[in-house]
Amino acid sequence: MGIRLIVEVLTSAPEALTHREKLLLVVLAEDANDDTRITWNSVERPEVLRGAKLSRAQLYAVLKSLATKGALERLTAGQKNAAAKYKIPMFAAPQCPGIADTDTSQCPGIPDTDENAQCPENADTEPSQCQEIPDVSVRESLTPTPHPSSTTPSASKQEEPADDRLSYGYPEAALPLVEGITAAGVNVRWPFKGDQWFPILALITKSGVPALVDYAVRAAARTNVDSAKYFLRGWAELPPLPRPGTERPTLRAVAGGWQPYTNPVDVSAYSNGF
Repeated sequence: MGIRLIVEVLTSAPEALTHREKLLLVVLAEDANDDTRITWNSVERPEVLRGAKLSRAQLYAVLKSLATKGALERLTAGQKNAAAKYKIPMFAAPQCPGIADTDTSQCPGIPDTDENAQCPENADTEPSQCQEIPDVSVRESLTPTPHPSSTTPSASKQEEPADDRLSYGYPEAALPLVEGITAAGVNVRWPFKGDQWFPILALITKSGVPALVDYAVRAAARTNVDSAKYFLRGWAELPPLPRPGTERPTLRAVAGGWQPYTNPVDVSAYSNGF
């Protein structure tokens, strides 16, 4: 493992390298020897592809680009029983040690030009944060007193407690469905938590609570239902609510109107056993 070589790549690699090329070079430096600067293993290993975030096809394109820019040398080609060998060349130093940085404000021999910035003997301009002067909003427990907000209700106008049913994990939009099925005499479990309620909320929006309750009651009448999950498949096949503006089709009236059934006057209709 070439830790020293990794640092050299990070600090002295050519500026012309892209982020992808530099990342691959760092991965190869981790596998190379610090002294010989030659890689040990195959560059096609899954560890290399995963570390460089490259596919196999992208790998060879980036290797070729690194060789073109002089940041990598291929010593031997890959063979049947031997992996290709690559060498990381020597890089030029990024900056000459004898040339000082033009920004001298942080040099050890030159004090900071801001004399009164954070010196211990100079107190902060905000006296409320000094250790010697405690904040007036801080009690003996050193806990700051929260400032009142315009959106915070006053003590005389406390918010009404939320419905206790919400604490059981039922979303507010699903309560009409849960209550409607329970009121119809169908007592089932609702084993949904968190985002598991999303399909049910979508079905409520799609088909409406009355249709879902009606289907659940009819399904529970046919078989013993223990969980509300039993209804999901049937709910998904229900039609959507009518679009706004859809008119109900007019029904054709029967001639003479509807009449209740009456026994025939002619008794011969009961002949032959009828």
